[in-house]
This record gives sequence, C-alpha cells and structure tokens, in this order.
Amino acid sequence: MSLKSRIEKVLERFPHAVSFEIKDGIVFLRGEVESYLEWVEIGLAVGKVRGVEGVVNRIRWKGYPEGEMIKREERRRRLYEENRERIVGKYDVVIIGGGVTGTMIARELSKYRLKIALLEKGSDVSLGASKANNGMIHPGVAPPKNTLKRKLNIRGNAMYDRLCEELGVRFRRTGSLWLITPRTLRKYRRYMPEPIYRFVSAYIFPLIVKLKGMRNGVRGIKILRGKKIFEYEPKATRDAWAAVYVPSTGILDPYELVIALAENAMANGVEIHLNTEVVGFIREGDSIRGVVTTKGTFLTAYVVNAAGLYADEIAELAGAREYTIHPRKGVILLFDRALGDWVRHCVSELRFPAPEHSKGGGINPTIHGNILWGPSAVEIPEKDDTSVRREEIEEILERYAGILPGFPTGKLIRYFAGVRAPTFTEDFIIRPAKWVRNFLHVAGIQSPGLASAPAIAEYAVEQLRGMGLHLEPNPDFNPRRNPIPQASEMSLEELDARIREDPRWGNIICTCEMVSEREIIEAIRRGARTLDAVKRRTRAGMGTCQGSYCTLKIAEILSRELGIPLREVVKENGGRLFDGAVRGEEP
Repeated sequence: MSLKSRIEKVLERFPHAVSFEIKDGIVFLRGEVESYLEWVEIGLAVGKVRGVEGVVNRIRWKGYPEGEMIKREERRRRLYEENRERIVGKYDVVIIGGGVTGTMIARELSKYRLKIALLEKGSDVSLGASKANNGMIHPGVAPPKNTLKRKLNIRGNAMYDRLCEELGVRFRRTGSLWLITPRTLRKYRRYMPEPIYRFVSAYIFPLIVKLKGMRNGVRGIKILRGKKIFEYEPKATRDAWAAVYVPSTGILDPYELVIALAENAMANGVEIHLNTEVVGFIREGDSIRGVVTTKGTFLTAYVVNAAGLYADEIAELAGAREYTIHPRKGVILLFDRALGDWVRHCVSELRFPAPEHSKGGGINPTIHGNILWGPSAVEIPEKDDTSVRREEIEEILERYAGILPGFPTGKLIRYFAGVRAPTFTEDFIIRPAKWVRNFLHVAGIQSPGLASAPAIAEYAVEQLRGMGLHLEPNPDFNPRRNPIPQASEMSLEELDARIREDPRWGNIICTCEMVSEREIIEAIRRGARTLDAVKRRTRAGMGTCQGSYCTLKIAEILSRELGIPLREVVKENGGRLFDGAVRGEEP
C-alpha cells in the first residue's frame, strides 16, 4: 500500500473533510474541524503512519486565533524591514534557541575553530521547557524501538557523569523504582480471575518491562518483590506486588545545567545574544545567508534551529517547514525540603495503559532535597500557557497519593508548569532541511530530551559535518567551568575565612537557602539581569517562604549593581517586580 493510501485510510476514521499533500515524506494537512483536540488527534494519527517523516498541520479549528496570528505577522514583517540592513557580524554557525538543546550544541561546537552565535529571544537562557521540568535524566527504558529518542537517550544518559563533573553541576544517580500494584493493569482485570491477574501483574508484567529496557540497552535492571521493595523505599505503598528498579536514572537542576553550558560556551568563544528575537531570514537560492533579528542581521554559513516550541515557526520563516509543534503542558508540584526523607529514588506507579493527562510521572527527589510530584500532560493551543488551575493540582495529588500513603501534601510550597514541544511524529527531528541547504532542524525535543541532550549535541554536530561544515579542533577548548561558591555548602571555617576577605559573604540575604550578598553579586557579574535570573543561579527565593523576605533585598542589590532605579528591576522578561501574579515559574 502506498503512503498516500495509508494516509487516506487513517483519515477515513475522522468525520471531517481533510485534504492533504505529500512532499518528500512530509504531509501537509488542510481542512476545518470542530475543536483543537480534533486537530491534535488527526495530526497524531497521520504522524503514526509508516513512511511519514513530518506533519505540517494547517487544519483550522473553531476558535482559531486568526486575528492574533495576523497581528503577529504584521509585527514580524515590520521588525524584519526595520532590522534587515543592520549587520551584526558574520558567523560560521548561528544557533536559534537558548534552552538545554541550543546551549549544549553551542558548547559542543565550541570544541572547534568556529565563530558561533546563539540567539535567545528571552532575557536569559533556560526560560522555556528547560527550566520547567522535573530534572530527571531518564534511563532509556521507555522510548520505542527504531526511534532517535531511543538511540540518543541511552547515549546521553551515559554522558552525564563526566559532563556535570566538568561543568560543576550537581548530579546524582538516584535510580528509578517503578511500583506494580493492583492498579497497574486495572483495565484488564475483568478478563481474568484474581489469582491469575495477580500473577500476571507481579511476575509477567515486570519481566516485560525489564526485557524492554534490556532490549534498549539499559543495564542493571532488577525486579524486586516483598520486603526488598521497602528496603529501597521504606514509605512506599504496602500494596505493591513488585517493583522494577533501574539504577541509571539521575537527577539535576535543569536550569543550573543550561546556565553552566552557556557560561562554558561563552568562555570558549561563543557569543550569546539575549533579548534577540528572530523575525526572518535572508535567502540566496536554496541557502540562508542571514538571520534577521530584532537586534539586526547575523550573516551565517549554517543555521541550527533549536527554538523549542517555536521551531516550526522558525522553520516556516526559513522556507523549511516540515513539522508542526503541538504544545503539551505539564504541571509539577514542589514540596518543602523538610520532607526530603520521604523518598530516596524517582518513584512511580506503573499503569498500563497510561492514564489520560499523564506521561507517566511520579514522585521524585531534587538535587537540593525538595520533592516533586508530576508532571501531568495536557494538549493546549497556546505555546506560552504556563497557567496552573486548581483542578490540575488536585488531579496530580489524587494521581500520586497512592504511591506514598500519608505524605503531608500540606507542605506544598510551589506549583508550576512547563510546555513541551512535540511534533506529530512524536520523535526527535534532527536532520538537514529538505529544501534549504544550510538549515539544520533540531526539533520535537520533548522527554527524554534533557537526558538525551549531550548525545543530541554530538548528533547535531555530525549532521553539520555531513552538510559541509569544516570542523577543525580548537586546541584552546576548556571543558571546565567553576560554579558560584555557595555559603550553604561551606564549613564554618571556610565561611569565616571568606567573610574576612569580603564581609558580604556574611550578609545572608535569603535565610531559607542561606544565600549571601556576595553570591548574588557574582550571579549579576555572570549575566543575571532579573530577579528570576538571580534565583536560578543562587536559589535565593526558592526556599520555604518562596521569596517573601528576600525578594526586595535582591531587587535592591540588582538596582545598585546594575545602576538602575529600583522601579526598573524586573522579575522576568520585562515583567515588573510587582506586576501581579506570576505564572509558570520554576521551583
């Protein structure tokens, strides 16, 4: 059966008239449907068809924001015309996007003699999905076979010990513990007697999970039963029939990693341009000659599109549209560090099939001792919707309550949401553009994107090599980066010595996290220009009181060090300090 016939057969399942065309394995959909969720369902169905390399979903739904899209396009065109003639410089590679993917690629490219610019439209790196996730370095059991996710997850996971040691990023392999309970195969319970259901759940299903992980190349997987489960997790639910233990799972602070990558890349010659929004491209034939931004035009030999949620829009501007991003929001709950002894591993309860609005998720420790619950997974039409509703919080509390019975959920100190950037094929798209010679797609980087990031960078650089980029090793490349020293991690003797050198070490601004004035000044020296940028670099404001007592003090230091009035200090991305409620913050 031809690709066209397979797609036609899939579309027969839907009641709406949808037309399509195929170009080089890319499917372009057009038509109208009743709802956004139908738009998503059709795109996903076509994306699963064998032979489809990408889905560009141009179907409209009722309520489609036509007016808003027109306004955005008019603004973009105006900015393009205003800035295209102003040349910033000439580069070998321009990277678009300052998340973990973009900064990881920037650092990898800095190992070579190249002139590199990374463009980020926000006021800091790590402002998108890279800051609003649970920080888990997935082991590689979940990705399906024959996917780039599977290949790069295993490789990326293995690279983290050395990478974090070089960058001074805190990293710990906690391992995962996946519980099998009477709820694991609930959908199939009515089809078999209770003893058989229990045997299948406790013995057959965990073996299938282990074999899947082994097939993917994950080592050290164990199946636990009885008392052994509670030796690993003493407070886990007592109705666990079995558990699968995967030792290679790790945890870190994702924004700490991105900041470290950016600092190390800059130390090795990469230029990072913040508040620099891409508004178009200058093309010559089938190649990009320049990237036009709100700061001017960056002439370049190659472009790497690592723009996350906006990768499809960037590709559209370049004439290289091969996919559509369908935003998927995930809500996470953060609990007080005082509860840190409640969990030792990344713990979850396996459910098959997975519940709606969940990608799996669970209860995870953080590198600083807090506990995270989540994330959820909900399709949303707005890419910047990081709002959190009461019912989303309640859904997570209900979903995971059975894992740790008696957990004091009243110790919740923050909730936040991130938005993932999947394409309809649900795999990473890392390949040269089909119709633009020097444009590299690095898109669809959702979970396990963080775990895969070091391998994604390697893979992307090899793609660039194949596209013709000359890679001469940089003999001056330095892989190491020194983190900001932290008073909270110093002995009394070391702290006393530092205070003698600089009394600002003794001025504790954030008492919850023991953050000194000197640390905040160092964060500003390294590029922090907003309250949240300081927060990500020092943890000031991340403790139990969530900044109630230290926010104004930090703002005063920013005002003083930057030489700006206090009223001009911003929380993030232009939002003033007291501009109402803030949504979707990182923990």
